[in-house]
Amino acid sequence: MKGDRIYLDANVFISAYESRGPRSDSAWTILEAVEKEEFSAVSSELTLAEILVGPIRDGDDKLASRYHEMFQSGEHFLVAPVERDVLIEAAALRGIVGSLRLPDAIHVATARLQECKFVVSDDRRLPTAPGLVLVRLDRDALRNMRDRKP
Repeated sequence: MKGDRIYLDANVFISAYESRGPRSDSAWTILEAVEKEEFSAVSSELTLAEILVGPIRDGDDKLASRYHEMFQSGEHFLVAPVERDVLIEAAALRGIVGSLRLPDAIHVATARLQECKFVVSDDRRLPTAPGLVLVRLDRDALRNMRDRKP
């Protein structure tokens, strides 16, 4: 995988595929930067469970199928499994940040263990962790990551 590793939270995919406007535009810009190998992306299998909720609830089989097809590891995108090391790291994070919910801890733990530099998320509750830079999903997200590259 080429470029700095970035972790993509579920709301990046939901914003890209299910909404319109500045957040959606920002999400697509980030996904395109991954496709162009400027960054390599990582997300957790947990993300798939989160992004499928809306399409299943709404009976949108086409979008659910699209998520299933695209949410697979490839040349520029790693779908990390939720394994024992991730769960232990998540528990350690929850021990430090008592209010941290398990799904959020799994995302942050996965980003840390996969040596990501950035976590792209619009989740205001997601804490920062040592070695990770939290990047909000806004019009400046891609520029903020580019500016922090060595």
